[in-house]
Amino acid sequence: MSQENVEIVRGVYSLFGDPDAFRRGEQDDVFLDYFAADYELIPPPIYPDAASSYRGLEGTHEWQRLMDQVWVDWRLHAQRFFDAGDQVAVFVRTSGTARQSGAPVEISVAHVFTLDGRITRLEVFLDRHEALEAVGLSE
Repeated sequence: MSQENVEIVRGVYSLFGDPDAFRRGEQDDVFLDYFAADYELIPPPIYPDAASSYRGLEGTHEWQRLMDQVWVDWRLHAQRFFDAGDQVAVFVRTSGTARQSGAPVEISVAHVFTLDGRITRLEVFLDRHEALEAVGLSE
């Protein structure tokens, strides 16, 4: 089942390959193929103006709107996947332009997905090693 979970998570990054289509709601049906209806998105606690978590499709759109206030043309680039059974950790490069300064920005983060047939939880980590520890792995 864990390799199947990795493939599900790989598919998520293709879903967000066209963030404008997601913003317009064109991929909402596909989103529900990957995510449980009540899935939880947990941003890093230091993100300004972020809630402690976002739930479901509407919560994900809310998160997208918040990130659009900070970034221009932000993109997620999955770099490496780590199979941890019912969890998958992913090293991700986030790039875009800071809305306020106009400066190009690129940061390395990690996403930890929890699955039970579909994705039930996604937690964003700013520290990749912390993400690996959260799923019981090391690099």
